[in-house]
Amino acid sequence: MITEKVYSPVFDKDIQKNISGSPIWGEAYHRDEIDGIKKPLTEYTIKFDGLKPIQVTKIKNLKRS
Repeated sequence: MITEKVYSPVFDKDIQKNISGSPIWGEAYHRDEIDGIKKPLTEYTIKFDGLKPIQVTKIKNLKRS
């Protein structure tokens, strides 16, 4: 299992109930892809088993300038 940070402009407070079906995946980014994005982002720390998201361990709103 690996832990990754996923960034999305979509805030899903109920992501724990349905991680794979969360709307964040419609617009989700890796850390190296967010430099040009001006929208407010939410950082999700997610544990993955291969490509399958298993557990969200932390949610943090990021302020963008």
